[in-house]
Amino acid sequence: MGKVTSNISMSLDGFITGPNVGVGNGLGDGGERLHDWMFDAKTEADAAIVDEMYASTGAVLMGKGMFDVGFEPWGDPPPFHMPVFVVTHEERAPLPMQGGTTYTFVTDGIEAALDLARAAAGDKNVGVWGGANIMMQYLKAGLLDEMQIHLIPLLLGGGVRLFEGLDPGGIELRRTPSIETPSASHLRFEVGAR
Repeated sequence: MGKVTSNISMSLDGFITGPNVGVGNGLGDGGERLHDWMFDAKTEADAAIVDEMYASTGAVLMGKGMFDVGFEPWGDPPPFHMPVFVVTHEERAPLPMQGGTTYTFVTDGIEAALDLARAAAGDKNVGVWGGANIMMQYLKAGLLDEMQIHLIPLLLGGGVRLFEGLDPGGIELRRTPSIETPSASHLRFEVGAR
């Protein structure tokens, strides 16, 4: 069985989106710059990180908010190419897409979604890929094994903060080797309990 991991780009002032997130503006005002390291400013080291993330992941978990703002811009086929489990309160039939992605909507909570994702992932990792709320739910529940934060030398001044309102009691992060590129500091942490 693989690990439960998260991957997220974050500004130096702690935001994973800019302000004014919504449909058609999923990363908020200016937030698209958080992903320049994956696209416009990508180096060989950055490309290797993206390739490893996709190669090691067999299923993705996300929150309904991320699905709502991302579904239309991701298009068909979406960029995942693997099963995606959306944690939500809304019952909905699975939504198959081209390229190997089927969105499955899970209403029984984060643990039920994780069980389904693990079964789909087989020996690969399950990626908790956003947004902040769902990542923090898995972190607080002690279900996250590893976090990778791509720290971008950028100040957004507003938006969604990754660790907003998190009570860090009982959570221990152990830094593992990180990679520096011109566009990002790729920080990796093992998650444990104190």
